[in-house]
Amino acid sequence: MAEVKYKVQGKGKVQSQDVSTNLDENLQWMKRYLGYKESYDILVREFEVAGTKCAMICVDSFVDSTVLTMIMQQLENMSEKQLKHPSLDGLLTKTLPYIEVSPTSELTSAADQVLAGPVAFLVDGVSHAIVVDVRKYPDRSPSEPSIERVLRGPQDGFIETMVMNTLLIRRRLRDPNLRIEAFEVGRRSKSDVALMYIKDIANDKLVKTVRQRIKAIDGDAMTMSEKALQEWIVKKPWWNPFPNGKFTERPDVAAEHLTEGHILVMIDTSPNALILPVSIFSFLQSAEEYHEDVMIGTYLKWVRMLGVLISWVGPPLWYALLVSHAHLPGKLDVLLKPTTTDIPIFWQLVGLEVGVDLLRLALTFSPDPLTQSMGFFGAILLGDVAIKAGLIDAEAMVLVALAAVGTFTAPDIDFGLAVRLLRAFLLILTGAFTLVAMPWLGFALGIIIPMAIMFTNDSFGASYGWPLIPFRGPALVDEMIRKPLNRKVYRPSLTHPQDKTHRRPPGKEPV
Repeated sequence: MAEVKYKVQGKGKVQSQDVSTNLDENLQWMKRYLGYKESYDILVREFEVAGTKCAMICVDSFVDSTVLTMIMQQLENMSEKQLKHPSLDGLLTKTLPYIEVSPTSELTSAADQVLAGPVAFLVDGVSHAIVVDVRKYPDRSPSEPSIERVLRGPQDGFIETMVMNTLLIRRRLRDPNLRIEAFEVGRRSKSDVALMYIKDIANDKLVKTVRQRIKAIDGDAMTMSEKALQEWIVKKPWWNPFPNGKFTERPDVAAEHLTEGHILVMIDTSPNALILPVSIFSFLQSAEEYHEDVMIGTYLKWVRMLGVLISWVGPPLWYALLVSHAHLPGKLDVLLKPTTTDIPIFWQLVGLEVGVDLLRLALTFSPDPLTQSMGFFGAILLGDVAIKAGLIDAEAMVLVALAAVGTFTAPDIDFGLAVRLLRAFLLILTGAFTLVAMPWLGFALGIIIPMAIMFTNDSFGASYGWPLIPFRGPALVDEMIRKPLNRKVYRPSLTHPQDKTHRRPPGKEPV
């Protein structure tokens, strides 16, 4: 048998077996390692070429059978001299009619690559294995993302195949400085992860930090794809509700962030790219704004910010005004005079918040034919019946419904759910301090605590509150309005880019 070596990975040892010149020994080891005959999809094809025993090992359905048949036909024309060349130069450079061909001297490496899709080719008397990448992943055609929809603009989105996702970005960025680094993470899943950045724009320190965190991942599997990857590389306390990375399914959004100095992290089997670093304003932007005129885009941005603000403070603010017997100007004062029911207003609001979440979960997991009817039944009929039965005041129903609509104006679902959680926290604090006749103190604490968490938070060294903290006036203006694309000169200082300008010549200091 061949000599056994050991490689240290993380805290354990992974056995590494060298390729032997004896084909039978190699096949015995590969069959045992891969579970041949125990797993129905492990295929071993033994045959002879020019009087020499050979074998191919692959995973069924991973390989492109057409290409594999062509390779087999070409092997029949090989001479014994070519087949037993010590360095396999003849086999690699002249014989195999395929581009992605590479030798390896370790059976462990060859077996791991077989599990990822390529085919391992073994020859008796040769101490190398040849890995031919003829895999063909099951995939779907790029389609419009279900969340980040636009009325105009590209309708393609990322899919679950990482190679296709990087291609969609390459199509938009033909920059020779675009770098895509590949990693393999997870001791059991061995998931493919890509780190993407533009070399002469992205901050070197940021790239190094993200690269180190990806390499430091020490877990069994990354079967939860992008969320598992985010939790491994984004360091934040569990009690911080704000997402420290932004996901996107749109190649155009991902490419635009790359040109601003951001970094993308992608994992195979996921249609999402993780954008780093981010600030709170990153979650208030939408691609739709940049496919409309400047004034319309600015208006949409303001409406979105207003919707998020109402979603956060709407019902708790109404409750604080109500219990403190405040008055609103003019006819608006009618909002603070709800029909009295036997159920306190606080518990009405809590019940409505839980009801909205129940309805959202029911719509998420309902079959498509039932989704529309479930939404109509839950939102209209149940609410109307509850009001007529005297269980809920109409004003409370309207405020919670408006807050729920505001939650969905946030383009990022993680940020929208964070706002939803902050609204519940604000309502509970306001209600708790109402017991001691100080509802406004509870309301103020419910605002101050999340703001303190937000402005002391950071995303890979970048301030989460940028450009408010540290204050950058011109950058704040750019975040509040939809700036014309032909007037963008400087890249955002959030990413600390090497190349600070979009175009030449620069006329002012970067913001």
